Amino acid sequence: MKKEIVLLALSAMALGCSSDSTSPSSANPDPAACNKGSISVGDVKSGAITASSCLRYDYAYSTDSTPYDNYSFRAEKGKGYMFLLENANDTLHWDALLEMATINPTTGEEQLLAISDDEGGHGFSRMYFIAPSTGTYYIRAGAYDNGEFSSYKLTLKSCDSPIPQITDTLAASTQTLSASDCVLAEPDFYNDSSNVKLFSMQLGPNETKTVTVTSSDFQPGFQIYGPAWGVPCYYGYEGCGGGDAYADNGSSVSYTITADGDEECSSETCEFYNFPGQYTIAVGASDHGTGSFTIAVTEGDVMASVVAPTARSKNPTLNFLRKKPLRASEYFNRAH
Repeated sequence: MKKEIVLLALSAMALGCSSDSTSPSSANPDPAACNKGSISVGDVKSGAITASSCLRYDYAYSTDSTPYDNYSFRAEKGKGYMFLLENANDTLHWDALLEMATINPTTGEEQLLAISDDEGGHGFSRMYFIAPSTGTYYIRAGAYDNGEFSSYKLTLKSCDSPIPQITDTLAASTQTLSASDCVLAEPDFYNDSSNVKLFSMQLGPNETKTVTVTSSDFQPGFQIYGPAWGVPCYYGYEGCGGGDAYADNGSSVSYTITADGDEECSSETCEFYNFPGQYTIAVGASDHGTGSFTIAVTEGDVMASVVAPTARSKNPTLNFLRKKPLRASEYFNRAH
């Protein structure tokens, strides 16, 4: 269950097995105790979160320590993946939590890439990930709060990514949405679950792009997610953002997004969103339909303003994914 809090500096990430640490070391601080092995596409891992599970301080969701199991997986650049963490008894509610991490090739420290909480129905977590580079990543399967124990199932599926990352424009490309594609639970363009096709799109500082999806087979809809898919903007997390578009009895929908580093502040919190980086486009149907569709991306003029000129602080965890002049993929590729 999400709580509306502002994130502490993510450089203060804490990992530990027997106690709460304040110094990040790696995604596997104690392989014998925390690491449950590797997971591959098609696997369904069974485990249990118990009082003896490893703990980490959960800066992103609450001030409590959270229990977790850690799995490694090998991802290929440009490929899409879906993780689903659910109670072993899928009729029961369990407040599951998924986190995706990698290792910063420059510092050797863990970097959080994405968080998923409540995106899977029944309080379960469902995370989608398009790998910015080929390499080893780490998925943490756990609970929202300490004391929320349960047996679980962790499933990894492949989500077809039929075209490479869109870095500039994309002429209308014909694709197919089928019942075998990955499922997105209650996207903003539909109040039910929808099969989705995933695409990745790079947005540079102040860059504007318009995404258009057209279909004569179903009512198209799509959602654009910021670099840290799964993190809502009310956490003040700079990796959030995006937007959605859907057709009511229509055949074509468009959405325009600019990576201008927007900031909105209330009396208590500030929200940062639409920062430069790798965005994810999930194309589906707003009527349970399947069939052919086309996706096109056009590029607008680069704005003259400076990204987030009034932002009070920067999120160090995502800096290495979006820092210029290197794009995320270029940064990763430098280390491989």
